[in-house]
Amino acid sequence: MAKFHQFIPPPIQPLYSKVRELRDYIEREIKTQRAKINPHPIIVLGNQKSGTSVIAALLGKLTNLSVTIDLYKEIDHPLHHQVIQGKLSFEEFVRLNKLDFSREIVKEPNLTLLYDNLLEYFPESQVVFVVRDPRDNLRSILNRLQLPGNLPQLNTKHWESMSPTWRLIIESQGLNLPGENYIERMAHRWNYMADLYDNHADRMILIRYEDFLKNKVGQIKTLAQELELKPSNDISDQVNIQFQSRGDRKVKWTDFFGTENLSKIESICNNNMKKLNY
Repeated sequence: MAKFHQFIPPPIQPLYSKVRELRDYIEREIKTQRAKINPHPIIVLGNQKSGTSVIAALLGKLTNLSVTIDLYKEIDHPLHHQVIQGKLSFEEFVRLNKLDFSREIVKEPNLTLLYDNLLEYFPESQVVFVVRDPRDNLRSILNRLQLPGNLPQLNTKHWESMSPTWRLIIESQGLNLPGENYIERMAHRWNYMADLYDNHADRMILIRYEDFLKNKVGQIKTLAQELELKPSNDISDQVNIQFQSRGDRKVKWTDFFGTENLSKIESICNNNMKKLNY
């Protein structure tokens, strides 16, 4: 059966889209107001494009638990940096995202930067930390944004092509991290998160994305066991579904970053790469 919007004349379609967006927004806000915050969610942390989405999604499918894949409002109107800067309380941040925090598994990379607030608010939560080799991780982020990795600096057009959320990520706004260019800042951000895991390893369950790729079903089942969750479904036919756009894994690090930028990543991340067996 043809969809209703296929019959809408082209001049009316933009108006129809806006009305539909407004309707969806209102419906979501009503659901948010009615939602009850889960006091002890399983929280999946890690850098953007490190495999957090697929791991959280498959864990939910295996165990029949509800999953948030990214806080909805953070996608287009991020506020996590205001919490970092002390302009917004974490309690208010959670309240604004009540619907997403009502689920049993909550995956949101930016929550990694709010770890202390997170554990204070959700002291009974279990935390999964997903890590990926920084060279692959940063390449995947830049692939996602269709940005080169071998430049000394990004130009104005590059910055203008990014959404506000991605600009915050590339600039590491609010974290006061060093870096002379975008590659250095991204490397320091990866390192910041790796340090966070190293400092709280006893409170987190680590899963390396590379280990997941070698045995997807086995890794998710092992993770569920560590979380004391009971598998309910067979996920063997779902492990290759793309939950986020895939980067180009075939291009070599030296070809993508160039010698200078690759050297910066490896120098900045060296200690944590060794600790994490990269």
